[in-house]
Amino acid sequence: MFSTPNEVEMHVGTLKHVREKPSREELLSHYIHFVLDHDLNINTDEKVTDVAGGIDAGFRVVTDKSEYRATRVLFAIGAMERPKKLGIPGEELSKVHHLFMDPYPYVRKDALVVGGGNSAAEAALFLSEEGARTTMAIWREDWENRDPKAGAMKHWVRTPLEKEVAAGRLRVVLYKHIDEIRERTVTLTTESGDQETIPNDVTFVLVGSDADLTLLKRLGVEFETGKAGELPVYNPETFETNVRGIYVAGHFTHARHIKEAIDVPRRIVPLIARELRADVHEAESLADVPQ
Repeated sequence: MFSTPNEVEMHVGTLKHVREKPSREELLSHYIHFVLDHDLNINTDEKVTDVAGGIDAGFRVVTDKSEYRATRVLFAIGAMERPKKLGIPGEELSKVHHLFMDPYPYVRKDALVVGGGNSAAEAALFLSEEGARTTMAIWREDWENRDPKAGAMKHWVRTPLEKEVAAGRLRVVLYKHIDEIRERTVTLTTESGDQETIPNDVTFVLVGSDADLTLLKRLGVEFETGKAGELPVYNPETFETNVRGIYVAGHFTHARHIKEAIDVPRRIVPLIARELRADVHEAESLADVPQ
């Protein structure tokens, strides 16, 4: 974890952590106890397969295990469903991964991380720190980028990463493109145009990912193309889309970072609650009117 407590905790001062930044286990415990303390109704391991209907008659949410009725639906689906690929020979090999989980299976093995964002930097850092012979392939513009607003690495990732490089445990290759992945090697072209083949046991291609927007498009939600790709169009105050009753939040919106993504529901859930209470009050008033 590289996030500070104020970026990830549910309420200020409620996340109990030992060091400056919480560990993964501390954060998971914080979220689990929030659910338990508030007796939240959360159903896990259910894949949503369809959302249909509208605000007047209500929405029908179908999963692979059940079916639900709702008056409002908030999509917080993230942007990790469809990892971006290099489209090169060998990318289908079992040693190639598009998601980094754990460095320990790769101790004393040759690991390659391709990418220039925080996910790639963190993976390269963890692999190097935990004993993998690590190479990070990154474009020069990403390596030299220091502007947080332009997607630069967080400084608390870059600083230890540069220490690993200085200590000779992590090699950074400024590359033009990856040419081919084989069982024991990877061939790439450096920014100078030289082709280089390096030993390789595992490759992590961490060049970004996209959300699965199928359900939103099926509902008629409008989209726009921005720097982060295709994004839903929504009211920046309420995060409601052009389809009444359908809301969005999280990494596949303009509020992409953790702190923003957590702050959004804090603002819009009370708005939805007030709207629902108003609907109930209106329904009760109509019921009292003589027919």
